Amino acid sequence: MIGLEHIVKEFRQEYKEVAKSIGVSSQTIQDWLKKRRKIPKKRLQQLSNLFDLPEKYFQKELNFMEREEIALHYLENFSEEVEIPLLNDKGEVVDYYKKNTHENEIQYLRENIENRKRKNDIFMNLETLLGIENLNSNEQNSSPLLSNTSKAETLNKVIKVMQDQELYSYFEVVIQLLNYQSEFGGRVISTVSPQYRDFAEDFLKLLEKHKIKTNKREN
Repeated sequence: MIGLEHIVKEFRQEYKEVAKSIGVSSQTIQDWLKKRRKIPKKRLQQLSNLFDLPEKYFQKELNFMEREEIALHYLENFSEEVEIPLLNDKGEVVDYYKKNTHENEIQYLRENIENRKRKNDIFMNLETLLGIENLNSNEQNSSPLLSNTSKAETLNKVIKVMQDQELYSYFEVVIQLLNYQSEFGGRVISTVSPQYRDFAEDFLKLLEKHKIKTNKREN
């Protein structure tokens, strides 16, 4: 599913309405959705203006965070502010306060997006520490984090990560996983705080993918 299909559904619109708005036929929209034709630059600009979203979202497969950003954009633009009565102990209206009709959903999405950005930040730092770009070579154990010849450089990078208070908790999970004396999977996830378990699972997959493993517990 390309982004256009998801966006039209998210905004509760019909394809014929979108087609009419940008001056193309409904069949042209279907050709784009079925990837028979790419969306021309001119039409991408029109779609971007129509939905007030970046052009890049319409032609590509969207990741989870991009879908959340689109949902947030929709709610922020189409939610309405309403007055909510404030009652006293007797049930009498004593005042009113204003609240967005989708305030809870908006706050939830904002927090989710920020958490995902924070998670992406720590993964970028981890890739630097693990030297993922060097693992494409044929050298074994080419990761700076595991090398005996780059301890000072690695330590400096680790300190920079640990100085970032927002990333520190994630880095603690990394240290915990790297020092866990068991095979990946199994009980190791249960040792991580629930709010960090999705991050832990992704990190273990990253280690397994690049064949970086902790020592197994001896029988």
